[in-house]
Amino acid sequence: MTLDDRAAALGRRWPLRVAVGSAAVAVAGLATTGAGGWYYADELLQVRPEPPDYPIEVVAVVGSTVTLSGPGADEPGVVGLQWPGGFARVGPDIDVTGDYVLRSIQPYPQLPAVGANVRVAYYAAPDDLRDLSRVAGVAARAVEFDGPLGSYPATYLPGEGERWMIHVHGRGATRAQAYRLVPTVHRLGLPQLSVGYRNDDDAPEGPHREYGLGWTESEDLAAALDWARGQGAREFVLTGYSMGGAIVGNHLRVAGSDDVRGVVYDSPVLSWTDILVYQARLRGVPAFGATVAASVVRARTGINVWAMDQVAHADQLDVPVLLVHGSGDTTVPVTSSDRFAEARPDLVTYVRTEAEHVRNWNLDPAGYEDALTTFLTGLPARGADAAVQV
Repeated sequence: MTLDDRAAALGRRWPLRVAVGSAAVAVAGLATTGAGGWYYADELLQVRPEPPDYPIEVVAVVGSTVTLSGPGADEPGVVGLQWPGGFARVGPDIDVTGDYVLRSIQPYPQLPAVGANVRVAYYAAPDDLRDLSRVAGVAARAVEFDGPLGSYPATYLPGEGERWMIHVHGRGATRAQAYRLVPTVHRLGLPQLSVGYRNDDDAPEGPHREYGLGWTESEDLAAALDWARGQGAREFVLTGYSMGGAIVGNHLRVAGSDDVRGVVYDSPVLSWTDILVYQARLRGVPAFGATVAASVVRARTGINVWAMDQVAHADQLDVPVLLVHGSGDTTVPVTSSDRFAEARPDLVTYVRTEAEHVRNWNLDPAGYEDALTTFLTGLPARGADAAVQV
């Protein structure tokens, strides 16, 4: 099927040839801008699953230390080591000698064998639910909920009360992205649900196997909330990681916030146009390529990235937000979060770190967990202005 056929199949929205023709005129001979816009639209939309790679060798395990060799072995902060059938956690202390990296290690719940090939997992918690239950102290289980495209997976972590925390992972990530926060939230008693959405490995495929950038995935989130209501949930704290922030934001735009008591954003996508401009500049493409890319996205899919811009529409925010973002983020510009926090200091609690993308917890687990605990325990009770005790 040609791209024009795709556009026709999607309701004959703005014809693609018009979008491309207009872009070509607008760039006035800057061919790289039009090509760059098309390229970055593809980069945003295409689902490209990659097989797991285990590039790090375990050279030695002695007591509570491990010696590693390979790319990524010196990843900063508290991170996981993952290999087929096992998971461990390594600490932030790093001693590099030549090609070897010495770090502290703890079974989480396993230790790797000498000679094993592993990879660094910044999620810092196992994705196997039996292992997660052991290390987190909560009986995690897989559940399914019905949504617009079929049956969707989720991870349920039981708790007490009618206020649930709903975790929404980022683009290309998995439900395990939320698992490092599970013990802290569980100690506060909240039930948790880490949800899957279209194009996840174990979820239904979206049209043409393309991401909806939060525009369509917010429908999947709404279905997950309906499932949770059926299990007794009456109010929610929505947590969005990376593109999960766009999904949460679009849900609030479409469905409102009547039963949402708070939002937690970690390295969130608040403005796709900001990201496009940022990434274009990193690659030497004129910033106008971002407008072209956004136009191509709308032509191909009907997704209006401008309508989802939470920075531009910050005046519409009506729930408390804990916003955590790092200045070292090379994927999502921290400047979007800076402007969002500046626009709504009445509702946004901003924790600005120096971390890379979605690595804020890893660099300072205790500080992150303290901020999260303070935020969650300070949220108003349902129908009241007093702080809720959880």
